[in-house]
Amino acid sequence: MVGGDTVAAVDWGGTWIRVALAQAGDLLVQTRRRRPDGVSEQCDLVCELIDDLAAGLGRPPARLGVAIAGITRHGRVESASNLGIREPYDLERRLSDQSGLPVVVVNDTQAAAIAESARLGPGTVVLLTFGTGIGGAIVADGQLVLGEGAAGDFGHMVMNADSPECACGARGCLEQLVSGRVLDQETRDLAESGASPWLAARRRSHPSLDASDLDAAAQAGDPAATAALERAASILAIALRSVTAAADPRTIVLGGGLMTSGRLLPRLVRERWAGARPAWSAAELRPALLDPDAGLRGAALLTAIAR
Repeated sequence: MVGGDTVAAVDWGGTWIRVALAQAGDLLVQTRRRRPDGVSEQCDLVCELIDDLAAGLGRPPARLGVAIAGITRHGRVESASNLGIREPYDLERRLSDQSGLPVVVVNDTQAAAIAESARLGPGTVVLLTFGTGIGGAIVADGQLVLGEGAAGDFGHMVMNADSPECACGARGCLEQLVSGRVLDQETRDLAESGASPWLAARRRSHPSLDASDLDAAAQAGDPAATAALERAASILAIALRSVTAAADPRTIVLGGGLMTSGRLLPRLVRERWAGARPAWSAAELRPALLDPDAGLRGAALLTAIAR
């Protein structure tokens, strides 16, 4: 593969592998396939899809950017258990050898942060994503702040060392206190205990309750559900103070399913941030404008940044 300004971008997730060809930040063509089980087969599929798109477009890529759902460091995937990668794997070298392209590999949240920061202009931008877990990334004037590869992993800030153990080995990580997984369980606990009459009633017709039901209960005026989200918002506001102390960002972007527009939690976080923000900080909270193509766009932009 040899080319000019066209680049290849990959969004490598737990279910789908999405591949696109892009130019000047615009996605020209894209496709997706279900992710096969083996990492070798996944790499083969990525290169096959790039070749197919390049043949159809008649424009081979010059570089390859990869956004992957795992912990990355200097082109290696340290861990991506949802992808079947449980020990360090030199993905950059494997793809470079197989495709003949220069390759840059980052975590998918880092790629999304590049896409978000591109719309916000100069300055330091922090992205936090709140879903099943909590992801994060830092971008300073368009450049990722990587540290040794995992900078911005704010979900593993220790908030309370006496709190539950995290899969990372620490106790009291932020995502063990507030995350989709935690709020899903709290929703079920409130329903099963009867502490939330609204959720207890809903459980009779919707046995599989999750955090979206907690939001619905709070917005319906249920006191227990409202209190649970208020506690979560208070913890997040404290966490944002730590984020601000570490990165001193101009903008903090909040994304992920728990921060979807119309939900109560992001509004509560904004209210608490107004009082919790350090006096010396001007950090503004903004909602993410992440679309399904954010990972691809960020991966494409990273190929230019990494040149």
